[in-house]
Amino acid sequence: MNVAVIGIGRIGLPLAAAIAKRGHTVIGCDINSTRVDQVNRGENPMPDEAGLGDLLREVVASGNFRATTDTAAAVRECGGVLVAVAVDIDSAFRADLRHLFAAADTVAQGLQPGSLCIFDTTLPVGTTRRDLAPRLEAGGLKLGHHFSVAFSPERLLMGRVIEDLAKYPKVVGGVDAQGGAKAASFYREVFGAETIELASAEAAELSKLAEGAYRDLNIALANELAIDADVYGVDISEVIRAANSQPYCHIHVPGTGVGGHCIPVYPRFLMQGAGPSRLSELGRRVNDEMPGYAVQRLEQLTGPLSGRRVVVLGLTFRPNVAVTPHTNAVDLLRELSAAGAIVQGHDPLLSDDGVRALGFEPAPEPPHGFDIAIVHANHRQYAALDWPSVAPLIFDARNALDRDAIEASGVHYIGVGRPPTPA
Repeated sequence: MNVAVIGIGRIGLPLAAAIAKRGHTVIGCDINSTRVDQVNRGENPMPDEAGLGDLLREVVASGNFRATTDTAAAVRECGGVLVAVAVDIDSAFRADLRHLFAAADTVAQGLQPGSLCIFDTTLPVGTTRRDLAPRLEAGGLKLGHHFSVAFSPERLLMGRVIEDLAKYPKVVGGVDAQGGAKAASFYREVFGAETIELASAEAAELSKLAEGAYRDLNIALANELAIDADVYGVDISEVIRAANSQPYCHIHVPGTGVGGHCIPVYPRFLMQGAGPSRLSELGRRVNDEMPGYAVQRLEQLTGPLSGRRVVVLGLTFRPNVAVTPHTNAVDLLRELSAAGAIVQGHDPLLSDDGVRALGFEPAPEPPHGFDIAIVHANHRQYAALDWPSVAPLIFDARNALDRDAIEASGVHYIGVGRPPTPA
């Protein structure tokens, strides 16, 4: 099968390479000419994506995969079209669909009779039917007669996309009568994947928002419980471990908020919809307040931060992946700066320019000589740090460190919802 993958970013490129690995001819389409040239040379633009480098070199060398900036021409060659363009939120916290709409308009110029177009992203409920399908029809073909449209949410974690492709079923829902069945058949062929066919695109869209809302609300609950633990002087880690020993309880890990492309964004899609969203709104508020709470807690335990030198370690939104959208590190910087701290940032996955782009002054390498270190993303490289030389006090913003090891080195430890090391 010939497949066009529109958008070869963090999700689209691993998708395209995985399809090509199974012997299909794949054309990756992107408006970023630098990325297109890099991919065509077999070079991996995302070295932190596990397994992608070797896979990409293999499928490019075999001739099964190539990239182009001419999306319409690529679509003309393909019977299957996957649109993997990411959707974020705008300044009003509503879905920013501009890039996706532009991609759909371009796809419409090349769509051929008999084609199947699947939007493989995350969207507000109703977007595929109401907004995207008509844009494809504007190319002159009729939905349900000349081509089919379906929606399938991406259910992949950055850094392990290739692994996750084989782990989770593909959820699909069609816009036209045959779209869902065709999409299910498509994914079984190109991935050998288990599929779950829902009755409509709207059901599939809502299923992904349900996943995101569940995780956001669960983390909000964990965060509120962590604040309770601080009030009562108990350790939230052992509380959650005990609660989760009951099979119907699955409390997540507290921290200083939620970052990344997914969890802070997708509940907003529910909040802009026609249905109720009071819980999603509450969860967003709780999680958004955590960086401020963390800094207040730090001051409560250690005294005023004004003039004290603080380093934030790990500026990406989660460990071991060089992705920074919606990272809570910038929220910590805002709150620390408001408290008068002198703040620097450190991240082994980012260049100094990348650190500065987030608003931080780069810390020395290795980081040392600070009054306080806040571990925001516990990258694997930090396992080799000499903690006493970094700072005499560590604030574990994700409860990710080995507390016993930190304290054994003579460093004071504070976690989220965890009692401080006795003075």
